[in-house]
Amino acid sequence: MPEFSISEHLRPGDLVAIGEATAEPRTLVGHFLDAARGIDDVTALCGYTLDDIWHTVPEGHPTVMSYAAHGSLRKLAATGQLQIVPCHLSSLVRYLRDGTLTVDVILIQLPPADADGFHSLGGTVGYLTDALDSARVVLAEINPNMPRTNSSRRIHQSRITATVSSENPMPGSPTRPATDFDRTIATNVAALIPDGAALQLGVGAIPAEIANVIRDRSNLRVRSNLIGDWVLDLVASGALDLDADGSCVTGMALGSPRLYDFVDRNTGIDFVHLDELLAPAALASCDPFVVVNSALQVDLLGQVNAESLGGLYVGAVGGQVDSFRATRMAKSGLSVIALPATNPAGDKSSLVARLDGPTTSLQSDVDIIATEYGVADLRATTAAQRAERLIAVAAPAHRAGLRAALDRGHRTER
Repeated sequence: MPEFSISEHLRPGDLVAIGEATAEPRTLVGHFLDAARGIDDVTALCGYTLDDIWHTVPEGHPTVMSYAAHGSLRKLAATGQLQIVPCHLSSLVRYLRDGTLTVDVILIQLPPADADGFHSLGGTVGYLTDALDSARVVLAEINPNMPRTNSSRRIHQSRITATVSSENPMPGSPTRPATDFDRTIATNVAALIPDGAALQLGVGAIPAEIANVIRDRSNLRVRSNLIGDWVLDLVASGALDLDADGSCVTGMALGSPRLYDFVDRNTGIDFVHLDELLAPAALASCDPFVVVNSALQVDLLGQVNAESLGGLYVGAVGGQVDSFRATRMAKSGLSVIALPATNPAGDKSSLVARLDGPTTSLQSDVDIIATEYGVADLRATTAAQRAERLIAVAAPAHRAGLRAALDRGHRTER
């Protein structure tokens, strides 16, 4: 049990912001959800959560709001219980900072304080730091399993209203085993990454396989809001030298216990806020900055849907557009979408004449579409050229249908 009653800190109408990924305080969340059943009009603002306790939320107690239907929130989205705020991650940060979203209570997981009373933010330097000035209450779960990471962003214990102790294990990335298709896609993307490149890869089967292929590169840098175990492979191979200044800059680590042990007190990995990650001065030195993101669908104009399929919200706007536009501020850059050409059953193409959901990334923000059938380079191309190149990387069984749709003029539809 917590050393305090969480109900004492909640009021009707509160917006309660909860740490995401490793910053999600599992013990506090459990007690918060119990308490919220008896308080009207409480809203939980969540991010990337991997705790199945969210599946037990009764409708409206609390209302659950997020910028993404990732992790355990996907099931709430499927039942209509998740309220999506479809915004860029950079916009969410700004909303919290300027009061467009005013947070009343913060729930966060932190490692123990240092001798000066400061808590590292651990494996997640997330959006909650932007809500600290407005929050009435800050409740922290202190967990020695949370890594202490190298960051200028910290929280002093004097800012914390109350704490609870726990030793819950850190959440791991739900990465599925790589398929042969994933490996082929990774090989296609890896051909675009030269020595000396700065990278954003994220987490998942394809990013892990890309890192596996580029272990023979040299002088790589990482500038990625999310890193996984693939960083360990790049360091072990010598492709990434953490002794070089600014060689690995991130905002979140999500992976195995090996990764958390590796980032703990590691001065070669800088954990920064999104503003610092996307700072123009830092990006200007990236030559090239190769950003790899995933998607649900790509249409024949090169527009990207990373949010919903069949009327169900399953993804996010997130940081995709932020990172793609960061490649335009780099000395040179490349924005890449890597995705399988079909759904797992093979009966639906990921390359489509018309998106099934919102347009997450504009055609002008995307340089490369990579599937297991090749790479479509969309730079400096006309609409007709784009369509031809995209059809060429679609699954063979779906190319005739795409061409027929193209001939009917669907590529110009929005």
